[in-house]
Amino acid sequence: MINKDMLRDPDLLDPTEIAALLPVLDEFIDWATKVQEYALKQALNGTEIPGYKLVEGKTKRRITDEDAAVKALVAAGYNEALLYERKLLALTKLESLVTKKKFAQIVGDYVEKPKGAPALVPEDDPREPYKTDAAEDFGDGFGENFD
Repeated sequence: MINKDMLRDPDLLDPTEIAALLPVLDEFIDWATKVQEYALKQALNGTEIPGYKLVEGKTKRRITDEDAAVKALVAAGYNEALLYERKLLALTKLESLVTKKKFAQIVGDYVEKPKGAPALVPEDDPREPYKTDAAEDFGDGFGENFD
């Protein structure tokens, strides 16, 4: 039987234990998700899962008829322009509209590709190793004694 006591806090694991766990974590997460989905399916089919019950999940309210809602708000005296948000299309949609080449020429100076978040991957991954900016943060004095 698996219990929470078997799952130690990550800061109590040494690097060798972490290295052994990393390759199987995705499979474990997939398996755990399948167990949850199976348990839900069984409960929906009437199987009682000890210690658990079915409840209605959380949902967000939504407008069922936007046109009718807008008409009702305008009729109540609200300015229609205040009921909408103006938002620029996603970058890929803009490129499709203008073509990639023209888009780069017209607005390339206003587009950046931010640095991705660090990810821990196997050594044989083809990507370059992540470089931290620690040396830049400390300037030329990095590594010197501070007296």
